[in-house]
Amino acid sequence: MSMFDLKGGSTGNSWNYHSKDKQGFAEMIEGTVVEISNPQSINYATKKPETWPDGNPKRNLRMTLRGRSGQELNWTFSPKSNAANACLLALDPQGTREQVSIEEMLGKFVRVQTQDGVYNQAHPRPWWVTILGDGEANMVRGLVDLSQPQNQMPGMPAPQPAPVQQTPPPPVAQQPMPQQQAPAPTAMQQAQQQAAAAMGFQAPQQVNAAPVNQVPVESYDMGNAYYDEAIPF
Repeated sequence: MSMFDLKGGSTGNSWNYHSKDKQGFAEMIEGTVVEISNPQSINYATKKPETWPDGNPKRNLRMTLRGRSGQELNWTFSPKSNAANACLLALDPQGTREQVSIEEMLGKFVRVQTQDGVYNQAHPRPWWVTILGDGEANMVRGLVDLSQPQNQMPGMPAPQPAPVQQTPPPPVAQQPMPQQQAPAPTAMQQAQQQAAAAMGFQAPQQVNAAPVNQVPVESYDMGNAYYDEAIPF
């Protein structure tokens, strides 16, 4: 099997319209056009691929027809042959259209005919193509351009690299705040507490809280008194 064969060289899927003594000979075939491709031309005498003077491959047109039984046959011809002209006449019988593409044959149910005889370049084979209606649209594979690389399906996006996950920095350990010790009572505070106990009052308890700004005792005014916060009354 080579790149020029759609299904392998020995499967007999090419339309035999030229050899009566071989199996599958027929002067007419009918079916849905399910695929159109452009394989490289093969020289019928040397059986080797043909190229242009610049080295580029010469290409033919290949139409694959699917019959009512499900069998598929390939019809291969030159784009400058009577066969190509027969396809053009089937698509544009009045010859009034400016542009005609053989791709329009896809999905159509067609009949292709020829006549047995002896043909050569001076006396080419005749062809007739008739579009009978719409065929099996669900079986159409489409247009296959064999001149383009086939290792990647068209329209598929290139794979994107996976996003790199950022590792969050380790949490910073919280250092415990040192507890502030309540200041030791002064001699004046001890005397006040003893006096309050002698008079039946309960001495205030020391609270472990951060000290606030204290106003010196010497700076109070009787009209607007400021007392030290340690005074219980």
